[in-house]
Amino acid sequence: MVDFSLPRESIETVAGPVSEEQAVLLTAYGQAILRASREINVVSRRSLGSLGEHFVDSAALLSFADPCQGNVGDLGSGAGFPGVVVAIMRPEASVTLVDSRRSKIVFLKDVKRRLGLENVTVVHGRLEELRGHMQFGLVAARALGSTKVVLASCLRLVAPGGELVLFKGPLWRDEMEGARAVAAQEGAEIVRTRTIALPGLSRATTFVAFHVKQ
Repeated sequence: MVDFSLPRESIETVAGPVSEEQAVLLTAYGQAILRASREINVVSRRSLGSLGEHFVDSAALLSFADPCQGNVGDLGSGAGFPGVVVAIMRPEASVTLVDSRRSKIVFLKDVKRRLGLENVTVVHGRLEELRGHMQFGLVAARALGSTKVVLASCLRLVAPGGELVLFKGPLWRDEMEGARAVAAQEGAEIVRTRTIALPGLSRATTFVAFHVKQ
């Protein structure tokens, strides 16, 4: 079985101090992913050996956006990135993990229970089905695929005046103009971007914030 070592120093570089209690919870979360991966595909098999990268990437969101300004929606949460990391690092935030895959929902509910994350809610559903039922002050989408395909559905779950933050890679520039057009149709606009080098890793994440007009 692959072992998990929490990249605590790298997380602290992008998200601030990690308390002992938070370190215990983050480590337990990583171990839960490895344990569940024996039976279900929680993360891709090739990601198991570099699981810490997902933690650092998720924590980097906290240097770009403030999750404590409103309730947070993690869309297409999967194994819980970035939502579970945000919930542990910012216990004052209210975080909702949304996914359409039942196996992931079962896993996320188990993580919530085992780690005692009272600030986490787990919702099973497709994005287009949730419109009109819930809205968030801050929405994060880390691995939802093509921006053009999912952007409108994500923006419709952002409360007026709130923000959607996408995690993007080096090909973001190729998607940008199309994303601007879709956002404009939904009453939103790109308000800031920032590329953050992930400490200890040979890659960076570009965060893109869309503001939904009042």
